[in-house]
Amino acid sequence: IFFSELQGKKVTRGRTRIGLLSDLVIIETPRCPEVTHFVVSRPRGRSPLLIPWDRILSVHGPSIELVPDCAEEECTGEPVQGQITLIRYILDKKVIDLEDHEIKVVRDLHLIINMFNRLLVYEVDFSRAGRLRRYGLSWLSIILPGGEEAGAGLVPWADVQLLPSGEGETPSRFSIRTLKENLSRMHPVDIAEIIEDMDQDQRAVVFSELDPETASDTLEEIAPPIQREIVSVLTREKAVEVLDEMTPGQAADILSVISCADADAILDVMRDEKAKKVRSILEKSEDNILNYTTSRFIMVPPDTRVREVRDDYPRLGRDKDVIMYLYIVDDSDILRGVVDIKELLQADDDASMLEIMVDEIIVLNPESTLKEAAGEFARYDFRALPVVDADEKIIGVVPYRDIMTLRRNALE
Repeated sequence: IFFSELQGKKVTRGRTRIGLLSDLVIIETPRCPEVTHFVVSRPRGRSPLLIPWDRILSVHGPSIELVPDCAEEECTGEPVQGQITLIRYILDKKVIDLEDHEIKVVRDLHLIINMFNRLLVYEVDFSRAGRLRRYGLSWLSIILPGGEEAGAGLVPWADVQLLPSGEGETPSRFSIRTLKENLSRMHPVDIAEIIEDMDQDQRAVVFSELDPETASDTLEEIAPPIQREIVSVLTREKAVEVLDEMTPGQAADILSVISCADADAILDVMRDEKAKKVRSILEKSEDNILNYTTSRFIMVPPDTRVREVRDDYPRLGRDKDVIMYLYIVDDSDILRGVVDIKELLQADDDASMLEIMVDEIIVLNPESTLKEAAGEFARYDFRALPVVDADEKIIGVVPYRDIMTLRRNALE
């Protein structure tokens, strides 16, 4: 049975119409939530009924049939705080699909009646078909392009994790009880992707559930705008706890994306020794990259043959700071491409530099900062980066090892 097939269905006792099913109340059990009550709306403004499952005779006919002796006066009332209802807390809410490590939206719920006559929420339906079924448009799923196979989008309840609602109305046991345990089994990259897909309120609640080590690793993988958002809502104690799991360089990267006032407030709470190291890195991060470039690198014309460069390489590389890359330039020193020494050694003797060079080049500009250079190195894993001016003329090269040495020196 799908919940969408029950919702809005007539509720009768014999030939008497009682009302329409509007919602289901569930409680948590070890494997699947169990339905305890049917919420039945009544006409003419009368208060709804809260009918226990054991007073339901049948759900499979044209109406939901109550047992003959079910008295309405015994079932008046609405779900109270702490009771979980499908409409309010689960349908159309975001959940984590623990198998695919993705945030998905609940479109419908698949219910079963087990051998002990208990009604259970067995599977969560994320499919387009589930959404169409909710609106009585199941027939559209047959004719719309990109149709889904039967059963597609159905995930066992045990393989999803509810998230706290964005409105702060959190059924705490359902949303938070196993969240920490489930997330701690995931890779920080997967957790970061999940958190980035959450609402702002959910991010704050979920991130607070991570242990300091996992939170630290995850924060490093999150995009800077969301890093700023998360760190800004953490308590200072929690922020320090997370940053203490990082190296000073990593902590400086995180603090560099938030306001100076917030960063100073966090640094004031950190241990003096570590705070001093982080401050030193932050101060250097805005240095201009031209202060760290070298002019001692290898430049080669594009028509030079591989054989010539290999034969002359001992001379070309003598006294150079960067020898693992050859920068291919024209007569005006316009950067045309880069050749890795490994590619040079493997290339055909008669090939030209123009033929083997990479012409899509990651470069820095004269206004780049030390922090920006470190970010490019971290992203692309290069051993050096060229700096070019507005005319694409190469004016220097920044070695990776020098950037790292600067960071280490800042820690001493």
